[in-house]
Amino acid sequence: MALFFVNFFMTLSILGFYTGYFFRKTDVKKHRISNSIGILFNLTAAVYLLIIKYLLGGITEFQIYPTAPEFVIHTHRFFAAISLVLMLVMGYTGWKRIRNLHVKLHYIFLPLYTIVYISGLFLFQSKPL
Repeated sequence: MALFFVNFFMTLSILGFYTGYFFRKTDVKKHRISNSIGILFNLTAAVYLLIIKYLLGGITEFQIYPTAPEFVIHTHRFFAAISLVLMLVMGYTGWKRIRNLHVKLHYIFLPLYTIVYISGLFLFQSKPL
């Protein structure tokens, strides 16, 4: 159930980001709302994962099992952390209307976050191998 929760909120997050990207030129209000929702869902899933990993005994206690070697999992987490920081910077630059940096960052953030999202779907499962 924990993996479903994480995948569900990450899916809502990526839908929010791409919906916001779609409205970036036509409706700035919808762009901001969609991306804010994407950030909220992403942070919800990320905080939940961090809590179960570091405070509640680890992800295996919640029936989340890696399907790849440890170095692949660490690489995934490294790029997930980078995309999390980029997401927060993009949220800040959008909120403060630092447009040039905000626009440049989306060229890095959206592909990176999409790769992290898709890889997370394949790197973890809810039953042990």
